[in-house]
Amino acid sequence: MKKEELKLTDALAIDRTYLANQRTLLSYLRTGLYLVIAALAIFQLKDENEITIAAWYMIGVGALVALIGIVNYFLMRRKIKKSYSESEA
Repeated sequence: MKKEELKLTDALAIDRTYLANQRTLLSYLRTGLYLVIAALAIFQLKDENEITIAAWYMIGVGALVALIGIVNYFLMRRKIKKSYSESEA
């Protein structure tokens, strides 16, 4: 069964799933970016060495969160396409 032959509710459910996956990616990227921005603000203090170490840690965690979001997005996209192609058969 092709996408054109699906009921409207089924076709909309597939579209909602794609959009939810994109929203999740954007949430991960936003969180990672906020961590990096907060670390850059901490660097402006430049008072204590411990604070600088924490800022570097926040940059690493922010980059890791963004990377996890990107990997998660592509894995879920592959699962969504696979489940859609199986429902066609």
